[in-house]
Amino acid sequence: MSCTLSSQERKATFAELKAEYLYIAIPFLLLIAVKLYIATWQEIILAPEWSLAACLIFGQITSKVSKAVASVSTKTSEQHFGWYTAKRFLLVVISIALYFGMLAMPTIELGTLQIIVFVLASFFHFKDGFTTKLLQKNV
Repeated sequence: MSCTLSSQERKATFAELKAEYLYIAIPFLLLIAVKLYIATWQEIILAPEWSLAACLIFGQITSKVSKAVASVSTKTSEQHFGWYTAKRFLLVVISIALYFGMLAMPTIELGTLQIIVFVLASFFHFKDGFTTKLLQKNV
């Protein structure tokens, strides 16, 4: 059982993850374009959709890793998987809290924080995507 991906497998996995991410990125590119056209750059930061999207990304990657762990024939450490799940759930909760905060009382500071969380979710989309591929390879 190999715990690494070949160069070709890494490229294929990265291409697959980029294709998935494109469906996330397109609405946000449109959001930015529309906000710049009809409003100001501050409106981009104050849009609550950033934190909602981060919540969706965190939930999606947690689901993907959970399915991969469930399909692995080798023993997976329950403590490590529990810790992973708890961290991702915390990030989902933070994203939801930011979403409600942006709906109730939007500020530039909260808006900046939600964009940082969105960028973090984007990073984990790729990081956990590779983890999922490694787990699936070891089935």
